[in-house]
Amino acid sequence: MSDAVTSSWSDHVVSSGGVDIAVRDHGGGGDAVVLLHGGGRTMDDWRLVTPLLADAGVRAVTVDLRGHGRSGPALWSWQDAIDDLAAVIDHLGLDRPALVGHSLGGIVAAVWAARHPECPLAVNLDGHTNPTGPFDLDPDATQAAEQTMREFLDAEVRRAADPALARLVAELGALDLLATYRATRCPLVVVQSTGLGTEEMLPPEVREAFEAYRRGFARELAEVAATTPLLSVVDVATDHYVQLEAPGPVADLILRRLSPAAGW
Repeated sequence: MSDAVTSSWSDHVVSSGGVDIAVRDHGGGGDAVVLLHGGGRTMDDWRLVTPLLADAGVRAVTVDLRGHGRSGPALWSWQDAIDDLAAVIDHLGLDRPALVGHSLGGIVAAVWAARHPECPLAVNLDGHTNPTGPFDLDPDATQAAEQTMREFLDAEVRRAADPALARLVAELGALDLLATYRATRCPLVVVQSTGLGTEEMLPPEVREAFEAYRRGFARELAEVAATTPLLSVVDVATDHYVQLEAPGPVADLILRRLSPAAGW
């Protein structure tokens, strides 16, 4: 990152519902874009994208989600995450910023899009809720795959013995992501990674169920996109960490979609 970009940083702490939210404003006088990281990660995941946006004149703002990074500890809820974003936007005086998130942050961006028609753009980079369906399988195999995935998630939560993780997994399980996409009130781009790195780290029976989930979810997402004019789906040949593996294409996607010439 260049010295010019580094020197333009300004760090902020924004209070939201009694939780301190860490924010970094990368400066710039153009359109504002708020960038959100994934679960268990931090705003540093955007370090390769923010210089590209700044070079294009975009005002990039990165945030540590509640319970992550330099933000204060807190149990997760979608409403709290949305309230945190509203507090950040108000504190910095941002005018209708775009929301771009990876994984958990991408889901937050989609939830925001369902509530804020004034938002010019929301992007979800490979964010999914708990992989417990839909599956691209026959009914009997679907039941077995769902049981496999639920047992795997339950075992991971027990192993971690972390109330914050247990709460997050429960909140992910309670959110109907496809319904959230159908409800979008602003332009929403869902980016699906097609790499197999995530599957290769799983036990064989879990990997098989997860692959069936990815196929099933992709099929139903395509059906939702076909009847939701504000929703578009983009496939990228990366693994899960899209913004780290392909920062140039991610920045280009944001810039193209923010440009009036790109159209919808």
